[in-house]
Amino acid sequence: MFNGKQEVGGGSGLLIGDSLVLTNSHVIGREENYKTLEIDARFGSRNANPIKVTAVHRDDPRDLALLELAQPAGSSGGASRCPMPVIDNNQQAPMGTQLYLLGYPLDLDLSISSGLISNQTNPDGRWQTDTVMNVGNSGGPAFNEFGALLGIAVGGIIKWNEAQVSGVNFIIPATVITASPLYNMIAALPQPSVCWTKWVDTTISFENWSKLNSTHVQTQANAGVKIPEILAGAIHTLAPEDRRLIVNVPVSQLVEPKQIDRSYTVDKTKDDHPVVFAEHSADYTETFPAEPGYRVTGCSWHVETANGASNIACAINDGGAQARFTYRLTSGPAVDRYRGWLGATVNVSQVISK
Repeated sequence: MFNGKQEVGGGSGLLIGDSLVLTNSHVIGREENYKTLEIDARFGSRNANPIKVTAVHRDDPRDLALLELAQPAGSSGGASRCPMPVIDNNQQAPMGTQLYLLGYPLDLDLSISSGLISNQTNPDGRWQTDTVMNVGNSGGPAFNEFGALLGIAVGGIIKWNEAQVSGVNFIIPATVITASPLYNMIAALPQPSVCWTKWVDTTISFENWSKLNSTHVQTQANAGVKIPEILAGAIHTLAPEDRRLIVNVPVSQLVEPKQIDRSYTVDKTKDDHPVVFAEHSADYTETFPAEPGYRVTGCSWHVETANGASNIACAINDGGAQARFTYRLTSGPAVDRYRGWLGATVNVSQVISK
């Protein structure tokens, strides 16, 4: 440092190619704070031979960093296991999904901890988890039970309004990573170095497992593709006991569907009573953006439960960029205090815009 002292720190990361490591930006010291900054990467064991990092690429708003290695990781025992399936769709990892976190906490060797995805509603896009995290876990990969990457650890909350907090930690999901400018470097990795592949969870049914070769897989991304074609070069798990076939297909093999449908849950309650002797109404809006590369063409809804709900409508705005679901809820006067609520499912149809 500029004050003449030496500072040593560390964290975790994920090898995503022969010479590229993904981690948090806060794990890597700022070059401007040091006279000399040396960054090494070790793979598998913290006692493994180090590999020099020659360049650091940062996305500070998302707290992401990509590290370029001076030589391929395989030369230090860090051979990558490609392809690595990645879940980049929130609906494929809903609340309650099991999560396994790898990392090097407290300067210890590689360890694993587990927990659940608690929610996915944080405004910065991060997912909350109760998985144990400590100093050194930042940047470590989080996987689901099938080994598909969910994201990387970033930190947690240990104190809130002077109260001690536990079990409120966060990962940066793959949905945020793919939106980062750094993802262009990942997508540009040449074959077979690239480890990033799309996760496709497919359920099929057939009468005779011996006729697997003639069975067709029906998925959103691959409609009517024969199994031998879709399994070429893919990781797959065959589970006869529950008649499921799980397929992880490289992005280059996927064909985008011409039309997709998304369903969203609206659950809103108006329980304030600002007027003493009269009802009070308020208008609400839920916005559902189109998926990247698509435009919204239709919007419908089904009401499961409601009280004091009116003026329900759904409009397509901005040339199909989003659907806006609007409604009004009415609650009773302060002397009565009955609530207004709406529970509904909104269905949004989209077509490819390319």
